[in-house]
Amino acid sequence: MKTKFFIVLCIALSSLSIKAQTPYKHSIGGILGFFNGVSYKTFVDNNFAIQADLGMHVSHYMLGLNVNGNFMYEQAIQDGFYWFAGGGITLGPAFGYVRNYPANNQTLFGFRLGLNGIGGAEYKFNNIPLTLQADIRPGISFYMSNGGFFAFFDYNFLNASVRYTF
Repeated sequence: MKTKFFIVLCIALSSLSIKAQTPYKHSIGGILGFFNGVSYKTFVDNNFAIQADLGMHVSHYMLGLNVNGNFMYEQAIQDGFYWFAGGGITLGPAFGYVRNYPANNQTLFGFRLGLNGIGGAEYKFNNIPLTLQADIRPGISFYMSNGGFFAFFDYNFLNASVRYTF
């Protein structure tokens, strides 16, 4: 009995020691695409990261100054390459022009709340403190404005980030 317990304990401890390490702890930089602004990412565990972006977001004739936060699972593909998937929330003011919705072509100003998925790939350079990331963030956005309440599919695709790692 003691021998079986010792073998199981050794296997458990050895599996913890081969656990993947994060490619870095923190990174900060810029993001371009459907979301344009600054980007910050930190690892809270070996495979889990939080990414926060602040900037301008373009969607459905709407423009907004938004904060987008995502919680992601990240796993190594091969040396330097990682894939990730997760989800997040977007908040911020929005303004724009909605054609024939709800009626008579209105200019709207209001607040945006969005829920999104996120998926993509990241490359961490070995010799320099730099990471490149490409992602897509489809989701649904809810606009509360002077023209009413609107819900749209958010086609937030093809964002690219460059961040300094430390």
